[in-house]
Amino acid sequence: MDVRSARPSEYDEVVEVVRAAFSADDPAARVLTTAIQYDPKFRSEYLRVVSQSGQIVGVVHLIDRFVRIGTAQVRCAIVAPLAVARPHRGKGIGSALMRNSLEWARREGFDLSMLWGHTWLYPRYGYAPGIKHYEVLVSGSLHPVGGSAYALRPATAADAPALMQVYHAETALATLAELRSDEPWEWRAYSSDTAVDVAVDPAGAVRGYMRVTTGVNTLQVGELYAMDNGAAQALYDRLIHLGRERQAVEVRVTATPENRWSRLAFAQGAKVCVSSGSSAGMVRVLDWPGLLKTIRPELERRVQRSEFVTGRTQVQIETPVGRGTILIEQGQVTLGDARSESAVTLPFHALAPLLTGYLPFGELKALTGVFVHGRGVDRLVDLLFPEGLPHWSLAAYFN
Repeated sequence: MDVRSARPSEYDEVVEVVRAAFSADDPAARVLTTAIQYDPKFRSEYLRVVSQSGQIVGVVHLIDRFVRIGTAQVRCAIVAPLAVARPHRGKGIGSALMRNSLEWARREGFDLSMLWGHTWLYPRYGYAPGIKHYEVLVSGSLHPVGGSAYALRPATAADAPALMQVYHAETALATLAELRSDEPWEWRAYSSDTAVDVAVDPAGAVRGYMRVTTGVNTLQVGELYAMDNGAAQALYDRLIHLGRERQAVEVRVTATPENRWSRLAFAQGAKVCVSSGSSAGMVRVLDWPGLLKTIRPELERRVQRSEFVTGRTQVQIETPVGRGTILIEQGQVTLGDARSESAVTLPFHALAPLLTGYLPFGELKALTGVFVHGRGVDRLVDLLFPEGLPHWSLAAYFN
């Protein structure tokens, strides 16, 4: 089956295939049109198609983003969306698109791929759950704090550099947080029921923002960040007032427990929810040795904060996409592919959860196909790949 790059003359047809493949309220078609129209990284090679009898019958779209693994910046191919025309399903078109796009991305220098999809489907392509979706639930019975000297106003295109600064300041160590630009398209609202508001301090400086979607008796916040407590309080109070105006039973905010605003909301009685719905955030490593090379400085940063800062140790990690040996000597990390007595074998379904911190190594060891050899391996792997709060929203596309 021939998989190729879409031609510019086919873009409209591709969008229609995607629109017909998903329900009316699914953002898939909007994600694709946003990329084609606005994303400066978009290239025709990122839109891969299968055609039969002169018609497009299947498409997969890759978004080129860098995401964070600690302080490291890793190039990631985000699949959004994969679509096959209904009359042509069950013929292997989707599988051909996925396998072709993953191999193409690996050759192009991507180290990771991510998507939000069905857990019964994507593991066959090497994906595994590796992303947690956090929501902070603010009950309609809660009250505003009051007394903030900060003000809120609608965001403008001129605010884009300040919004980027707020976002990066608050996600500097957030696992899988995407790196964003100061291009206005990344910060605009793409539907009439969504608004982006900024919190400004008494001097007029932007110190926080939120992206809010309103519905019938509902209020959903796609992203919210604040650089100080004044901005966090102003945003919290505004959401309380908006919730009352909309008669919302609760306000749902996409935010991790570590978010500055979340901590303020918890003090007022808000709750956190970790969920995936009918699908899950999934991750696939494309090139393990290449990925280790990219994150080596971050691994060294972790080592230098531990008992391994002195002495010598190593661990070999074998995966379906390559082997890498991590050698630590006097706090310095070097990489190779030599075999070691201290070794870990990780199949795909354990590799992504280890990398992102989705599961601790102690739990991953119990999974089928995971093998551990050598003394002290558990502690070393736990240090190099600690459990964390991997979270991804891709708000510029989905909200």
